[in-house]
Amino acid sequence: MGIVQSKATVSEDVYRFWSAVASSLRLGWLGANDTAKEMKACQMAIFPLLLNTSALRGDLVGLEGHLQQGADVSLADSSGRTALHLAAGEGDVVQVRHLLKRGAEINARDSRGETALHDAIRHKNSEVVSLLRSEGAHLDTSTVELGSEMCCLAYQGDHEQMLMWKHAGVSLNFADELGRTPLHVAVCSNQPDMVQFCLRNGSSLETQDCFNNTPMDEAARLGLHGLTELMQAEGCQHSITSLEEEMTKALDELFVV
Repeated sequence: MGIVQSKATVSEDVYRFWSAVASSLRLGWLGANDTAKEMKACQMAIFPLLLNTSALRGDLVGLEGHLQQGADVSLADSSGRTALHLAAGEGDVVQVRHLLKRGAEINARDSRGETALHDAIRHKNSEVVSLLRSEGAHLDTSTVELGSEMCCLAYQGDHEQMLMWKHAGVSLNFADELGRTPLHVAVCSNQPDMVQFCLRNGSSLETQDCFNNTPMDEAARLGLHGLTELMQAEGCQHSITSLEEEMTKALDELFVV
């Protein structure tokens, strides 16, 4: 749909169609003598829907067509969602790359304050997460909010989602408003697999919550001796691994010299 310059170049059927569109969008049609402005108003009103529909369907040709007709690549719908949000959520790397090349605002926020990176993380699209991060996307979210998110996922036992957040730069040592980390939650909910996962992905055994309790303290308080032994074993293994890495690095530097 190009923008028509005068009513004389528009067929009666097409003009009535746009009148109906304007009416359904409550644009008031408009009755102005400037048909170009009337049709432009309609296009600007429906472009967000058209862009987002193309993004959702993976229709790169349609998407580019709307952009060439004058749509702003970062136009958002009534929920603040842009085509980049939708493409990221769908895991469509080709479309995400195209939108970024066309100038899409990479950190645009929707009505919930979430960006395309959030969509990629929540839909577990690691390739899109990597692409967005490499192009400058970031999580402008407090560590407490991120810690709360990770604690909820730990309680749910969702390893995969937690890996996505970690891939986006979130530490497993971020804590919620009570100072509790995912490891605290994993211990208190008696999840050995999650405890092991947290420790192998950087969780600290020394972090204290607002009650000055470490994950080891919680295991002792709850009488979870199996988790205590697991944490001790994982802690020892981590120390051995760290020592081996330091020795290897020192030897490499020695040979370089």
